[in-house]
Amino acid sequence: MQGMRWIGMTAGHSVAWGLATLSLAVTLGLALGAIRVRGMKLGVSGVLFAALALGQAGLTVDPNVLEFLRDFALILFVYALGLQVGPAFLSSLREEGLRLNVMSLAAVVLGALMTLAIVKVAGLPRVWASGLYAGAFTTTPGLAAGQEALRTSVADPAAALAKTGLAYTVTYPFGVIGPILVIVALRKMFGVRMEEERASLAAAEQLRRPPVETMDFEVTHEQHAGKALKSHPLLREHPIVLSRLLRQNIMQVPTGETEVQLGDIYRAVGPRPVLMELVEAFGKLTTLNVNDAAGDVRRMDLVVTRTRVLRRSLQELNLIRRTGVTIARIERSGVDLAPRASLRLQFGDRLTAVGPEAGLKAVESEIGNCPETLNRPQLVPIFLGIVLGVLVGSIPLKVPGLHTTLKIGLAGGPMIVAIVLSQFGNIGSVIWYMPVAANTLFRDFGLAVFLACVGLRSGDNFVQNLTHSGGFTLVAWGALITIVPALLVGWLARKMLRMNFITLAGWVAGAMTSSPALMFADDLAHSDAPAVPYAAVAPLALLTPILCSQLLVVVLS
Repeated sequence: MQGMRWIGMTAGHSVAWGLATLSLAVTLGLALGAIRVRGMKLGVSGVLFAALALGQAGLTVDPNVLEFLRDFALILFVYALGLQVGPAFLSSLREEGLRLNVMSLAAVVLGALMTLAIVKVAGLPRVWASGLYAGAFTTTPGLAAGQEALRTSVADPAAALAKTGLAYTVTYPFGVIGPILVIVALRKMFGVRMEEERASLAAAEQLRRPPVETMDFEVTHEQHAGKALKSHPLLREHPIVLSRLLRQNIMQVPTGETEVQLGDIYRAVGPRPVLMELVEAFGKLTTLNVNDAAGDVRRMDLVVTRTRVLRRSLQELNLIRRTGVTIARIERSGVDLAPRASLRLQFGDRLTAVGPEAGLKAVESEIGNCPETLNRPQLVPIFLGIVLGVLVGSIPLKVPGLHTTLKIGLAGGPMIVAIVLSQFGNIGSVIWYMPVAANTLFRDFGLAVFLACVGLRSGDNFVQNLTHSGGFTLVAWGALITIVPALLVGWLARKMLRMNFITLAGWVAGAMTSSPALMFADDLAHSDAPAVPYAAVAPLALLTPILCSQLLVVVLS
């Protein structure tokens, strides 16, 4: 132990040794997080516990270095997270997403109110409040926001930060496993049968978003002969694309002006229910293989990588008139989209184009089709976004009824900016797109370094503080704050709203921003279906605690 403390003292006066200590904490923590116990593992959360152990053993880092690394890592984490969830944020507010976000807001605010009541009734030190709340909800940005507010509202910021960090670290472990216990408890309370929940969810998804399919049909009804395709109401009002026409054994690409003839064979792409209605209206299905017919019609898969076509609709591009090429299918973030005329292209969209070879080459040149661009992160948008995020986080916000201003700070500014910029997609040649692998690296690196900094700062004499400074009391109160809001709102959602349990499990993980709980829910569902409600509520569940943590500091100061 003496040797470890000597190394810690040496590390404390050297940036190089400090970085080595930090890296050691991350390495050991990720190894710890990879250990699976009964199907569960801590993941990147293991870094916090490893850093606590090293801090307890006497390894320290210069406080100034530690503070800089913590803030920079936090910015990287929340900015990358904002870019990840941003594209789906607005769409998630529609339909069930709005209800899920209201539930999430209720649970997060209820947790803050419980924290306020516990601190006042139990007589706990007020500087514990934001750490207690952040640890119970495992909200790393919430802790950062609370500590940022403490710096300007207490006489001894260093001592206050240490105490709130202690409250966070002792309540965080149960905050990690608490959401999993909530999911288990809800399943037991309602006697959930997972097979029935999977079937119910699949049926609902089929109704909400029918899969895009392909059908070949022959025109046999005379009433359509001689009429242009664009005059048929089914083709005007529904997301159906006619990608091929076989007429007199010659393949061609139909347009809106194409006049229907008896015996025509069309290939239609769209949702199955509408396709069946279209086939019934025009004639009958055919088993003839249209791919073997003669004609200058080819298929090409393209990736949107040119900035000049971004945010332009298919109608504006007018490819069929200019090149004879029709877009039969669009895949965005793994989801097949029907190519409506009003659909606007985004960077990274994958298109299935059908048309003559010369037209396909022209469209390829216009679209870009440079897949390697998707795997090459652009640094200018990253650093420019961080600059804007820091500026937005520094804007003072006046809250009615309070005598001071709040700031969303480094924990919220970069995230809000990332969400907004991801909605724009690009401004000129600057594209706010980050490859999946790069985004995962930024998020995991930022979160791991931040947790290591928090653990090392709070780890010194951690066991003594836990046993002699009311640590076990904090653990008990933190457990209540973790369990009660999520369990109460989840119970109401299942009992009153009849919410599907798989959706509910994903909501619990998202509302508590718990990656281990999401992994547990995925294992229960045998799919990644819980990730959908998780992504729908994650932005609000991450942003709301940032304000709640600051409000706790302000109200109790």
